[in-house]
Amino acid sequence: MKAVRNTERGVEVVDVDRPAAGPGQVEVTVRSSGLCGSDLHLIGYGPSPFTLGHEFAGTLADGTPVAVDPSRPCGRCDLCTSGRAHLCRDALVVGVSTDGGMAERVVCDPSALVRLPAGLGPDQACLVEPVAVSVHGLAVAGITGGERVAVVGAGSIGLTAVAVAADQGCETALEARHPHQIVAGERLGASGPPSGEYDVVIEAAGSQSAVERAFDLVRPGGQVLFLSTFWDPITLPGVAALMKEVTCRWAYTYGHRHGTRDIDGAAALLARHPEIAATLITHRFPLADAAAAFAVAADRRGGAIKIALEPT
Repeated sequence: MKAVRNTERGVEVVDVDRPAAGPGQVEVTVRSSGLCGSDLHLIGYGPSPFTLGHEFAGTLADGTPVAVDPSRPCGRCDLCTSGRAHLCRDALVVGVSTDGGMAERVVCDPSALVRLPAGLGPDQACLVEPVAVSVHGLAVAGITGGERVAVVGAGSIGLTAVAVAADQGCETALEARHPHQIVAGERLGASGPPSGEYDVVIEAAGSQSAVERAFDLVRPGGQVLFLSTFWDPITLPGVAALMKEVTCRWAYTYGHRHGTRDIDGAAALLARHPEIAATLITHRFPLADAAAAFAVAADRRGGAIKIALEPT
């Protein structure tokens, strides 16, 4: 079968063995696989023996549409047994440490499946994973609705944070770099660029300048929530944080809350608001054109937000 890997020649579509389902496992025929900013960073580390892709959705053998939770916690440690499996020290991540979803087929455990609600098809459901990051993050921040929220950074995570905050009834502003990101933010509920002070500022860019801007915008006694991944060291603006008594929170992937998985909540949100997928998925490429898709994703000035590869 065909799969996307980072080889000595760069991103390529290669032939690999079709995965064999073990006892109790199921096979997913992949319909869409999202290209994440993390994928762009990962290929910078050189060739990898794993198939890329941790944002993907497809169908089961009986045609049931599903998304897939890419996390693979051990299920036995203190964190897993206490309801914090997303923090498992020994977790694997599909597409990062084991074969991922930029392929024609993937095998997984039934516990990883996210059954799609009516109104959400597998061609849009590659967004379930990144939306779940924001669902979890806003829950970690304790947002209940009515807060003033500013989002700094308008990649796919920043824009999904806008969508989640707006859905929860927050007054939401977006700090974006490119015109197409500003337009996307407005479609998803952003009122415009930040002005004044905010109860919660979501840092979603992963850059030093974004961190500094977040501390500029947060009100005294407010909170900065980090949804970004820092690939290089950053410095917190200590004096600003001290004088404002800022609370800093980090959110990692997604978990369970009140008996419900964040990733299921993300699927429900996408079904309620089809404009999210229509706004965020700006480009679609067949799997065979994966190298071209990575090139487009690497240049945000060209209008890309979320790129979906379509194996079938």
